[in-house]
Amino acid sequence: MNIVQKAINLAAVAHAGQMRKGTNIPYITHPFAVGMMLQQTKCSEEVIAAGILHDTLEDTDVTKEQLLEMFGEQVTRLVEAASEPDKTLPWKERKRHTIHSLQHASIDEIHVITADKLHNLQSIREDLKQSGESVWDRFKRGRVEQHWYYSSIVKALSARKKECRLIGQLEKEVKAVFGSLDWISKKMIDVLFECAYGIDEEQRAKIKEFGLEKLASEISEKAEFNYRNQQNACFEKLRHLSIHGIEFETNSDGPLILAGFFIAIQKRMDWTDQELVDHVKRNLRKI
Repeated sequence: MNIVQKAINLAAVAHAGQMRKGTNIPYITHPFAVGMMLQQTKCSEEVIAAGILHDTLEDTDVTKEQLLEMFGEQVTRLVEAASEPDKTLPWKERKRHTIHSLQHASIDEIHVITADKLHNLQSIREDLKQSGESVWDRFKRGRVEQHWYYSSIVKALSARKKECRLIGQLEKEVKAVFGSLDWISKKMIDVLFECAYGIDEEQRAKIKEFGLEKLASEISEKAEFNYRNQQNACFEKLRHLSIHGIEFETNSDGPLILAGFFIAIQKRMDWTDQELVDHVKRNLRKI
């Protein structure tokens, strides 16, 4: 029995009884589809097998020791690369780990990871045709967060397109599902800046219109924490902005509240200092 057939047999048993999120479709269809993509891309049998097995460590009782014994180090390493190391961590932290790990990934690892994401997005696009925007309710994070995640993966892999044609297909799928590779527009960022002092009912209606409820709430909560507990960092942020010609009156708590918000939104959006300065300058009249 060759390695691909062994992988099919193990994955079928390991994923028995599992269903695709929010559907009655057997989960095994996903790793099988990933394996087929890798086969069509002319990948090696080891890469195809890893694609079929890519969710076994993360979502089944299969252990690393079992994979090593049955498939060897190469397949096991590829499955590990496609797996989140600690499912107990917050969603955002786990996804950032995946994105950052792509910077040093081998081309075989990139093939497996890209095929996984590509089939996931293809499935989401089909579900959107059938069920509309309610599809996003199946996920821990909604449309905006999913857009950030898939767009970030494409951007992290953009330099490797010539080595892996699936990256180009993933980019097209991101644009088909979300409309753009940019996960958040300037208008949406401007709406978030309107919440710099907190979220009232009028602002709540606006952020709901743009699908920003979870993101705005997360930033607002962190901004409040920064203001209450990180005042040295807030003063430092105000000092940094003043170097760039952005001055705030310091005879009240207002500037510290704003600084807490600036720190929170910069970290949440992964902005550079210059990107934060640009967004603050554009929104000065609103804050």
